[in-house]
Amino acid sequence: MPSLRELQADFLDALLGGEFERVAPLLAPHATAPARLGVYRNNVRANFIDSLHSSFPAIWRLVGEAYFRQIAGEFHRLHPSRSGDLLHVGHAFPGYLAERHHADEYRYLGDIARLEWLCQESLLAAEHSPLDLERLRRVTPSAYDDLRFQLHPAVRLFESPYPALRIWQANVASDAEPEVIDLASGPDCVAVMRQRLQLKFHPLSRGEQAFLNALQAGTACGAAIEQAGACDDEFDASAALQRFVAAEIIVDFR
Repeated sequence: MPSLRELQADFLDALLGGEFERVAPLLAPHATAPARLGVYRNNVRANFIDSLHSSFPAIWRLVGEAYFRQIAGEFHRLHPSRSGDLLHVGHAFPGYLAERHHADEYRYLGDIARLEWLCQESLLAAEHSPLDLERLRRVTPSAYDDLRFQLHPAVRLFESPYPALRIWQANVASDAEPEVIDLASGPDCVAVMRQRLQLKFHPLSRGEQAFLNALQAGTACGAAIEQAGACDDEFDASAALQRFVAAEIIVDFR
C-alpha cells in the first residue's frame, strides 16, 4: 500500500499526464474510475487556462481563443501548478512565449506577456505612503550622493524593443478592432505602477530607466546618477528626482 504522499504524487501525475492506471484502483475500483478522473483532469486544465486568460487578456486577443488554449495547455503540461492557488501560475508564461516565438513574426508576444505580468504584480503589491519631504529636507546636500532611495513596492520597470505598451493598450482598452502598430515604432521604457487602485504608466528616457533600475537594485544615489548619465547625456538628475517623488515612484530613503 503506497503512502499518502506517494498516492498524492501519483494522483497529481495522473491528472497532468492522463495516465490513471496507477491510481484508479485505489480511488474507485470499478470501470468508471478513469472517466471520473478524466472529468477532474479536464476541470484542472480548464481552471488553469482560465487563470492564464485573466492574467494575459492582450495575448488572448492577439492570438485568438483557439491558439491561446493550445499554448496554455502546452504550458500547463510544462509548468503545472503545485498549489490550489492559481494566482501565480503565469509567472513563467512570458518566458515560455519568448522562447516559443523567438525567431518568428510573433517574437514580440513574450514582451507583451511580460508587461501584462508586471501589471498583475503591480496590482497585487503592498501599499506605501508617499515620501516624507520634511525628513528629506533635513538631509544635508553633501549627503545626497550616499542616500539609497526606495521605490514604491508597486513599481515595476519595463523595457522592450517593441511598442509593447501601445500594443497592450490597443488590445485591452476597447472591444473595437485594434489599430495596426508597426513593431519598429518602439522601443518602450516604462515604469508601471498601481496608484489609487489604478494602473499608471510613466514613460521613461533611457537615463531615467537606468537611474530607477540602479535605485531599485539598492545603488546609492550618486552612483545611480553616474550610471544614468553614462547612457544618456541629457539625463537631468534634479528633474528626475522631482518627477519621481511627485509621482510617488520614490517613497523612502536610508
